[in-house]
Amino acid sequence: MPVVMAHAALSELEAFTYGAAERGQAPAQKRPRREEQKNAVDAAELLAQAEAELDQSMVEVATVDENSMKRMVLSVEKRINENMQMRMKYPDKPEKFMDSELELYQELKRLHVLATAPELYPSFIRTRCIGSLLGLLAHENSDISMDVVDLFHELADADDSTPEDSAALVGSLLEHEAPMLLMEHLQRLDEGEEEEAKTVHNTLAIFEALLESKPEVAEELAQKAGLMKWLLTRIKRRAFHANKLYASELLAVLLQQNASNQTFLGQADGMLSLLTAASQYKRREPQDMEEAELVENVFDCMASALEQSSNQLLFLKAEGIELMILTIKERRYASHGAFKALDAALRANGANCERFVDIRGFKTLFPMLGAAPPPLPAFSKSSGEKKAAQRQHDEHCASVLSTLFHQLSGDRRLRLLGKLAEDDMSKLQKLLQLHRTYAAAVEAAEVAAARESDAEEEDEADAEERAYLARMEAGSYTLQLVDVCLCYAATAKNKQLRQQVLHGLYEDGFSLHDIWANAFDHIKSFGIDTVDAVQRKQTEELGKEVEKLLQKYTTVKEEGADAEAEQE
Repeated sequence: MPVVMAHAALSELEAFTYGAAERGQAPAQKRPRREEQKNAVDAAELLAQAEAELDQSMVEVATVDENSMKRMVLSVEKRINENMQMRMKYPDKPEKFMDSELELYQELKRLHVLATAPELYPSFIRTRCIGSLLGLLAHENSDISMDVVDLFHELADADDSTPEDSAALVGSLLEHEAPMLLMEHLQRLDEGEEEEAKTVHNTLAIFEALLESKPEVAEELAQKAGLMKWLLTRIKRRAFHANKLYASELLAVLLQQNASNQTFLGQADGMLSLLTAASQYKRREPQDMEEAELVENVFDCMASALEQSSNQLLFLKAEGIELMILTIKERRYASHGAFKALDAALRANGANCERFVDIRGFKTLFPMLGAAPPPLPAFSKSSGEKKAAQRQHDEHCASVLSTLFHQLSGDRRLRLLGKLAEDDMSKLQKLLQLHRTYAAAVEAAEVAAARESDAEEEDEADAEERAYLARMEAGSYTLQLVDVCLCYAATAKNKQLRQQVLHGLYEDGFSLHDIWANAFDHIKSFGIDTVDAVQRKQTEELGKEVEKLLQKYTTVKEEGADAEAEQE
């Protein structure tokens, strides 16, 4: 920090007036200066000795008000200035500046009490001390710089702070370019040292606080400050560590619904980093819940990044589809996330769908259709988690299959239809069973929701919202995807497939009318940016073909009778 800044801050602070009680207090007794030691004494030994003395003699500050806060800030500014001058005067004689360093360290420790009084943040910000403290991140003494990080972490994580308090602190940190300074300091830390690893964690916590208070700074942190590149490098390391988990969490936040950061990840070779991190769990199970969360975060990041077509291309070139298929085959915990990432990689991307077919992806997909998902680890086997895993598994299977129907043409499409027809239509029967299961679950959920709405005498809007949420929870989205696939099968130029679809629906009390209503709801929900021209054309043709069949079967009874006749 420049000497001019320190002097300016001191001048302003010295103009503050204190209450009578404060003025009447006797100044704290100064610590006696240590005798000069020989130049040969190592600076690290001096600091270790000084810190040991500090631990024994430090005066704890129990409470703080505005006046005492200003006194502490004034003292910190003075110590910063003195230490800077001593370091400049005696750069090669640590014994000359070590006393001033210890006094600065002590005053920084006293300042931590501010975290107990977040209502003082606005006044603290007005003292301009934040800029001075951030300047200490470049201090040659890592204990000083790490304590500054610890201080800001405590201030940002104060239990009693209001949103207004936090916003004021965050605004000041951003104004003083804290993200850039924190990143520069982060590069200096060695996580092999326990204290420095803790400081890394605290730094990430500060970034999290910035994002929580001002989500709009996500791009500035990720791209300008360089946080995303650091996070991508961190998650590639093989060994599990709490900081690796934290890095994956922050990366997921930066990527969520942020097209700019998603694109930047690809430009920063981030897709390779994610694939490297994911490959570590292809055959290895996470050892506890925290490591399982890391695995989920890595695949969530991958799925978010794959919302961009440019990243889908990078994924293809990096053989990401092959890795996902291999991971799914292993049926480990990571296969859950691999299915999600594969789903995202294929969506609205014909080239990726073709690669999937060419590397025999059907051989992996169809055995998973309607089957139980890979078993959860021993530490994660509650009935609720099992049910959720089954729903997610079925959703991703149906989503991948519907995407293939949307995108494939020519011989590859014929191969897809042939897979449904082979083995006495066994795979089509799995689709019909999924329809049966989820249709029953959605109907039961809707009935239960209506009963609850009646009991609570909800108005129409609240009742509709309750019913919608109940249907979604029961798997209405998965049902729509399954019904899209059944509509494609029913309109294929394969009479046997059509017969089996119509017959199977009729036996269960359903019809083409029913599944088209669900499928059409799904197709209507497509956003302009979520589908490509190929998918748009395929769904338009699907609608025309379904309408032809519906005109032929004007009633469910006619449809069922024709299905029975064709079966005979």
